[in-house]
Amino acid sequence: MHARVMTSEPKPGSAEAAIAEWPRHIGAFKGKGLAAGYLFFDRAANRFLSITIWETEEAQRRNATSLEQIHGRAQFMKHLTGAPIPSEYEVAGVVA
Repeated sequence: MHARVMTSEPKPGSAEAAIAEWPRHIGAFKGKGLAAGYLFFDRAANRFLSITIWETEEAQRRNATSLEQIHGRAQFMKHLTGAPIPSEYEVAGVVA
């Protein structure tokens, strides 16, 4: 498995709308290699941490450059102060 980790900051007053919209945005990729997705919010720091888990590194990279993802991310930007900062990781251990 492979993970994409993204950090971002919501615009003032946009956090709750972003939290409500995020599952629809990410859920669109179930069946396209997405295994799971998590959104964390540090209210004190006004920062999101998004972690999406992909079946393979190739599925994650295919998604990152897909027109569907590019369009979805552009739509989601209405909630953010700037572009999310991405990182990629191999999932090396799991406790479920």
